[in-house]
Amino acid sequence: MHQIILIRHGEAAKSAVDADPGLTPQGQQQAEALIASLDASFPGGEGVQLISSPKSRALQTAIPVATHWNKEVQQAEDVIEIPSPMGMSLAGRGAWIRQLLHSNWESLDAAQDQWRKGVIRYLMSLDSHPQSPENAQQIQPHTTLVFCHFMVINSVVAALRNDSKVAQFFPDYTSQTRFGLNKDTLKIIELGKERDASPSHRIQ
Repeated sequence: MHQIILIRHGEAAKSAVDADPGLTPQGQQQAEALIASLDASFPGGEGVQLISSPKSRALQTAIPVATHWNKEVQQAEDVIEIPSPMGMSLAGRGAWIRQLLHSNWESLDAAQDQWRKGVIRYLMSLDSHPQSPENAQQIQPHTTLVFCHFMVINSVVAALRNDSKVAQFFPDYTSQTRFGLNKDTLKIIELGKERDASPSHRIQ
């Protein structure tokens, strides 16, 4: 079985004008704290590949553990955050995201539908490449860590549950949601730690 862990990025800086904000100091601390957690599960990163959304907040979350393990982080557009509706300004995105939390996936337009299908298609492809001889000797299954976003994680969980509700749960910053990929079957193993789901909770 190929294990896939979707890791939500750390706390990101607030910005109404920057489409790609990085982590706050708190978010940077959260990213650093991931090293101990992940190294305990995967000593030295053996048998693990690292993939990240190209957004700064996701990459900056991945870099500390990548540096610790001396591994490359592969960037994948397929796990970038959900696209805004055509013509929507950056200033309007926040209100749209908050409204989206109370919506169903079926209510979204073609761009978001294609994005969602693309996320699942990409994750399903992660076990399509033969393992290297080194990884073939591993006792633990090959694992992919994917550093991504709130909506990416929820879209996958909703698809696997066959549930149309957008907000399936509220993954905390740097939470780890685990999936198992066996041939053509992707299943939920364990949801990541949740955080406060109050209206003040910020989604990025």
